[in-house]
Parts: sequence; C-alpha cells; structure tokens
Amino acid sequence: MMMADSNPSTLYSKFFRTHVTFRLLCHASRVGAIIGKSGVLIKTLQEATAAKIRIEDAPPESPDRVILVTASATTSAAGEVSKAQEALLKVFDRVLDVAAETAGTEVGDRVVSCRLVADTSQVGAIIGKAGKVVEKIRSDTGCKIRVLSDGLPACTSPSDEIVEVRWLVCLFVFRCWIGF
Repeated sequence: MMMADSNPSTLYSKFFRTHVTFRLLCHASRVGAIIGKSGVLIKTLQEATAAKIRIEDAPPESPDRVILVTASATTSAAGEVSKAQEALLKVFDRVLDVAAETAGTEVGDRVVSCRLVADTSQVGAIIGKAGKVVEKIRSDTGCKIRVLSDGLPACTSPSDEIVEVRWLVCLFVFRCWIGF
C-alpha cells in the first residue's frame, strides 16, 4: 500500500515548493573548466552549496549551454538570500574565473554579464506592471537589465526568454559577500 506522502506527484509538488531552479547560460567553451577533471570542480561546488548542479546537453550548433542550479528556497545563514541564490552566485563566480582565465585577463573590477533563462510566464514578474519592478531593481542596484526574446541560442526552448543583467562589480566585494 502506498502512503499519501509517497505519491510521486505529491513529492514532486512539495519539492518544487521548497526548491528553486535557476538556469544560467554559459558559453560552451567554458563548461569543461566548470566541471573540472573527472567532475571534481562541479562536485566541490555541489558539496559547498548543497545544490544540484547539472549542465544540460545542447544542440551542436549552439554556442551556449544551460547550467541548472537547484537548491533549497530557504534563506541561508546570513538570511539575505536563499540557498539556491547563494549556489547560483558561486557557480557564476566560477564562470567569471573561467572567463578571465580564457581571456588571459586579471580578475578585478569590471562590467560583468549574467544571462539567465526564464520561461516567458515568469519574465512578467521581473518586469512588473508598467515596468515598475525592473525599474526598482535597476535603481536599487545600478544594474542594466534586458529581456531578450529574439535570436535566442538553440539550447533554449520556444517558451524561453533571456534575462541579461549587466553591472560593474568589484570582484573582491562580490566574493566577500558570497563567502569566498
């Protein structure tokens, strides 16, 4: 006899009420350095953040891959961000390191860009009524935020849009904030 709580659809529903999944775009040439030899780096990130991190397969013609970061929606010890947000920031920090290594540049203050994939139905919550939410985010953070719906990479689905966030970041402060 199956208990009510062991019903797969109930468990699935509970999981997605308590967990958040972020989809981060990353250039395909950088994915190997994020995974690490024999998966060591990605395993270390997963252990450090208690997140599930998976890199999706993409069509051969796609220059990008989607990194899925799934973790608890509960707030971290600092109480400011969820564990899922903290995991996303640590994965993004690794992406920044790989980008700097690839370009042969120093890690320092610079403009960075983060591209998150979101379903069209979720993007409205970011924009808000008459653009009020996105304008508040822009004024509070100084970020430039664009929603892209045309010319998306082949690794996205037809119902996706990309939320691109660009900002000038002091990487030292960023790393202190995320606990490195």
